[in-house]
Amino acid sequence: MRRARAARHTGYRYREIIMRTILRAGAIALAAGSLVLSSGVAAQAAAGTVTFSVNRLVFEPGQYGHTGSVRITIKNRTSGVFNDYLTITEPIASTFGQFVGTGPCLLNSSGRVTAVCELATPIQPGANGVVTINFQSPAKPQPFPQIAPDPGTVETAGSTAQFDAIFRSTTGKLANPKPYVQDTVSQFAVTANDVTLHRQEDGSFLGVLPVSVRSDSDAPNSGLWTELATPAGIDPWAASNPQGVCTGGGILPTPPDGFVNGCSVDGQTAEGETRTFEWVLTAPAGTPLGSLGTATALIGSGQTDGANQATVAVTIAE
Repeated sequence: MRRARAARHTGYRYREIIMRTILRAGAIALAAGSLVLSSGVAAQAAAGTVTFSVNRLVFEPGQYGHTGSVRITIKNRTSGVFNDYLTITEPIASTFGQFVGTGPCLLNSSGRVTAVCELATPIQPGANGVVTINFQSPAKPQPFPQIAPDPGTVETAGSTAQFDAIFRSTTGKLANPKPYVQDTVSQFAVTANDVTLHRQEDGSFLGVLPVSVRSDSDAPNSGLWTELATPAGIDPWAASNPQGVCTGGGILPTPPDGFVNGCSVDGQTAEGETRTFEWVLTAPAGTPLGSLGTATALIGSGQTDGANQATVAVTIAE
C-alpha cells in the first residue's frame, strides 16, 4: 500500500495541485485559430462575423506579489448564436486566477497553462459577451516596471490575439520596462517548534504543530505540498489546518512503525511571503508519557523543486 501511494504521488501529486485551483474541468473540443495579431488589440474580421478584443495585462503590485486582469469582449455580428470555445494561454507560468464569464474549462498544465473554456452564456445575434480573467503573480514588487518575455494569447472564432503582461513599479510607472525573468527553482525556508501532546478528557492525547514557510523565489507555484513524518505512537493521518487534499506521503521516509501523511495547501505563495498552517497530532489513551522521538515536516511547490523541511521533538505529557 505504501509503495502504491508513493508511485501515485510521483506521477500525479504535484499536477493535482495545479489542476485543482482554477476552474472545474470539462470535456472540451477546440476549433484552432489561425490569425495572430499584436498585443492588446481586436481580432478583426469582416462585417457579419464575430470579432473580439483583449486588453494588455497590467500586474499591480501588492504587499506580496501582483494581481491583474484581462477583459475579453466578443462581438457577435452574425445572425446566429455564438457559443464557440475560448482558448487562453497565460503569459507567465502558473498565474491564472479566477475566470468570470466562462463555463467549465480544460487545463493543460505543461509549462505555461492553457485553458480551453466554454462560454458561461451563449452570445445572441448582435450582442456582446465579456469574459474576465484574473491573474496572480508571486513576483516581488520592484521600484521599476518589468515586461514578460512571452505574451499571452486568446483564441476564438477562428482568430488569435496576443496580450502583453507588464508589471507596474512600486512608484506607479509602466514606461521603459525591464525584461522580467521568472525563477525556475523554488526556495522555501521551513520553521517549526517542538510539539507536546497533552491528555484529553477521554484519556487520549492531542497537540498542535504550527509550521511556517517563507518563499524566497518567484518560481511558478499555485499551491504547496506538505508532508509530515510522525514517529511510532502517533495516530496515522494527522490532520492539517487549513484542510487540504490528503492522500498519504511519498517523499519523506517512513519512520519505523511511524507514518507519513501528505496534504495540499491551497493558494499561491508570493516571493517574500510567510505562511503558517498547523498539523494536529493525536495519540491513543495509554500512550506512555515522555519522548516519542521526532517528527519531520516538509513543504515544497507543486511545479518546482526546492522543498525544505524541519525536524521537531514530539513529547507526551499530562
